[in-house]
Amino acid sequence: MNTTPDKLDHRHLIDLSIRFVLGLSFALAAGFYLHNGMVYVQAVDFNNPQPHQLAHILSVFAIGLYTLMVACLYALRLRPRSKFAGVGPCAAAILGGFLMSALLLLSPREDLPLWALTSAAILVLVGNLFTVIILLHLGRSFSILPEGRRLVTHGPYAIVRHPLYLAEAVAALGAVITFLSPWALILVAVQLAMQIARIHYEEKVLKETFPEYADYAKKTWRLIPGIY
Repeated sequence: MNTTPDKLDHRHLIDLSIRFVLGLSFALAAGFYLHNGMVYVQAVDFNNPQPHQLAHILSVFAIGLYTLMVACLYALRLRPRSKFAGVGPCAAAILGGFLMSALLLLSPREDLPLWALTSAAILVLVGNLFTVIILLHLGRSFSILPEGRRLVTHGPYAIVRHPLYLAEAVAALGAVITFLSPWALILVAVQLAMQIARIHYEEKVLKETFPEYADYAKKTWRLIPGIY
């Protein structure tokens, strides 16, 4: 069945609206993190810098850079060739991508030993730096919802099919240590379950959109090399 010009214009308008709202949201978040990073830098005693303090500052800047890149990619990304419709896939994508932000509603632990604070900051830093590297490879194919734009199989994607989610999991582990509590553990467990569901929805879309995806999947691990 042919799609009428009115329907195409309506879809294009919806796509532009989503790009604007989410792109602006990520841009504002980037400004928030980068501003906080500068505030933290001004509070550092560079005559006696603390390793965990410096690692925390770097992790905040890494998060700011990541969210800034996402904002830019929303403005530049390709239009989807296919997408997975329905409430379930959208809910899994949104909860998997943003649920860990609820940690900000909790109070960070101030009674943790120095090694735990330093480890947490390093995990957040490493996870977010890897997300930046992965986004550079993903480029205009980036999406939050399960959609097919262009099949990326180079760089980190030559090893695992979802390296971005692996990097986010590393950063999430650092965040959970920082806010360590039963609620933080529940949040990360639910977020992980949503990410697994999100992966399966995405792979279904990609298999239906790109005939070569089946061969690509046979040569790569889904998330963790040698394990899953």
